[in-house]
Amino acid sequence: MGSSRSFTVLGGGLSGLSAAFHLSRRFPARTGTRITIVEKSSRLGGWVQSERVRVKDKHGHEAEILLESGPRTLRPASKAILEIIHLLNLESSLLTVSRNAPAARNRFLHLPGTKGLLTIPGSLPALLVSPLAKILVPAMYRDFRRINGTVLNASSPNDESVDAFFTRHFGPEFARTFGSALIHGIYATDSRLLSVRAAFGAACRLEESGNGSVVRGALSEMMSSLRKRKSQGNGATEETYDMGDIAHLMKGVSVYSFRDGMQTLTDAMANRLRQQENVEIIHGDGAASLTKTIDGFQASFLWLYEGQLSHASTSLGNPSPISSLPHVLANPSSSVTVVNIVFPPSDTPIHPEGFGYLIPRPKPDYPSQGTTLGMLGTVFDSCSLGGQDISFSADRRSPKFTKVTVMLGGPYGPPSPDPSSPEFLPALLATLQQHLGHSEPLPEPCLVRVRQHRDCIPTPTVGHVARMAELRKAVQKKLGQGAAVIGAGVGGVSVGDCIESGRRVAMEF
Repeated sequence: MGSSRSFTVLGGGLSGLSAAFHLSRRFPARTGTRITIVEKSSRLGGWVQSERVRVKDKHGHEAEILLESGPRTLRPASKAILEIIHLLNLESSLLTVSRNAPAARNRFLHLPGTKGLLTIPGSLPALLVSPLAKILVPAMYRDFRRINGTVLNASSPNDESVDAFFTRHFGPEFARTFGSALIHGIYATDSRLLSVRAAFGAACRLEESGNGSVVRGALSEMMSSLRKRKSQGNGATEETYDMGDIAHLMKGVSVYSFRDGMQTLTDAMANRLRQQENVEIIHGDGAASLTKTIDGFQASFLWLYEGQLSHASTSLGNPSPISSLPHVLANPSSSVTVVNIVFPPSDTPIHPEGFGYLIPRPKPDYPSQGTTLGMLGTVFDSCSLGGQDISFSADRRSPKFTKVTVMLGGPYGPPSPDPSSPEFLPALLATLQQHLGHSEPLPEPCLVRVRQHRDCIPTPTVGHVARMAELRKAVQKKLGQGAAVIGAGVGGVSVGDCIESGRRVAMEF
């Protein structure tokens, strides 16, 4: 049979589950391989958490509403996720949003200090009549004219913040209005801290291919992609991913999720792992030490999942703290307060049709921490994923409950008033009323669910890519070729990034 193996995965979040899932596929029980997941919390899935609740208004309308406290939608671009959906037979659970749906076409901004929302133009005709044209048009023209400007090419270790990159290309007003709002929605952090290489490596590649212009690089890549598609024929897929017919199902899809929420994905991976004879899952017990052993024919390979690095120590003959590895604790993390709000059925829409809105960094800067609600943005869940909710009304034409999710915190610090205080909800509803442009107060919610996620999103600061390269080398030097560091704090923070990182490192063995 040859040498037996054992793998230990520290952390049962998205990256850890993906790594263990693909390891179990490569090394089933018959190979003699043992796979152990160590998760310090009582559940698997990390920040992914879906909950069904029953709501009822004062008129007797009832519905079953799905609430998400973590990520809520996925993009078809991630082949690693599509592969897992196929392998776990989750096709029937999919809920897709067409590119033509209002939730895909309509996205909004709320500019601090104003009332109401502005639609982000998604086409040239919409741009020409948009109030945002005075920022967007000069910004695009400015970048298009750049010739032989600074380029963060692939062979250079240079890096800069997302804000600096956008300012250099499109000007400071664009960087603050659109750049900071985008980063609020993805990383819940200050765009002046975030590494552009780590967060938007594709933009750096466009800058290089466009000879200093992102716009020219995007146009060049678009033409190149069209030529490539014509030469290869439509329907070409990446053969290394076992996606079945999932790629075909995703044609014309903007985003997607599952009828029972994102936890469908993590629960399915966890359940499949529990069915494997050679997989052991340890809950509620974090790692105290990390040890690499070689004993006879048995080799122990250690996996380091970034979510637990700060709570562990290593032992290689002589104990040494994990913090002795370079850059392990280099990056800060953002804390986010997630508020799910369900409003009763109404003939008057609570919000416009669309996905939701983001809020840029205020002028001149963020207020001192803990002095404001610190809203980052709001998702219109009923519009984007209304199919997750079940109405018990006999009349299908009657108005439905309205579900929104508000994100607060990040660079603003903890919300003020505190979410536990009686002043919090009135302040939040008044702020939502202003953002949505209502002259009258919003109706009293049927349900409000508040969850505070501490240090839930890592912030890869400037120089992150180079630091992580050094960290990987140090881990392999101290722990051998069988050790790897993966996770949102190392690679990207999206669900697709985490699933891909677990898959990639599992396939390397």
